Amino acid sequence: MFNVVLESPLAAITGQGPRVLSVDGASVTLGELALCDMLNIRGNAADMGFVQAVQQATGLALPLAANTASLGEAGQLLWLGPDEWLLKLPPSGDHYQHPGPAEAMEASLRGALVGQHVSLVPVGHGFTTLTVQGAGAANLLARGCPLDLHPRAFAAGAVAQSHVAKAGATIVCLEAGTHFELTVRRSFADYLYRWLCEAGAA
Repeated sequence: MFNVVLESPLAAITGQGPRVLSVDGASVTLGELALCDMLNIRGNAADMGFVQAVQQATGLALPLAANTASLGEAGQLLWLGPDEWLLKLPPSGDHYQHPGPAEAMEASLRGALVGQHVSLVPVGHGFTTLTVQGAGAANLLARGCPLDLHPRAFAAGAVAQSHVAKAGATIVCLEAGTHFELTVRRSFADYLYRWLCEAGAA
């Protein structure tokens, strides 16, 4: 019987609770969505069998348009390329489970995709997700990100792979202009979190 406790790369910081910043007089809350299981999915978007099998297994429609996402209670399915997606599942808690949600989802997908040429790779342990929320969220990210994050250009459900302060990130907009999630490699998490805190204090 395993009794392993998992720890996020920001446990020492976010264990004290979300950080509230002020950006140009607007409030921003910075936090972490820790320990999300993730699966990298690759397959043929032109194959309706593949598209339907992914939706059946995940409960999420496969995004076919560039830089879009399917968002729901079952998780998030993010478009990364013409034949590549990232499935993010809700946080599963800090106690190791085997099989856990990622393994169960991978098994379900493999069962639904039997006979198809696909790739399914668990990647969650290598990443974490920062949350940036509030009236000043877009302005805070704009201090280190080259993208136009204004609601007219980056609406709810938009996805982009870019960088924030030299840290590569997959950015998802949950509410236009005010609520973003940044999925980054664990090794960049501490640096980016501290950078955002300093940028918010500037």
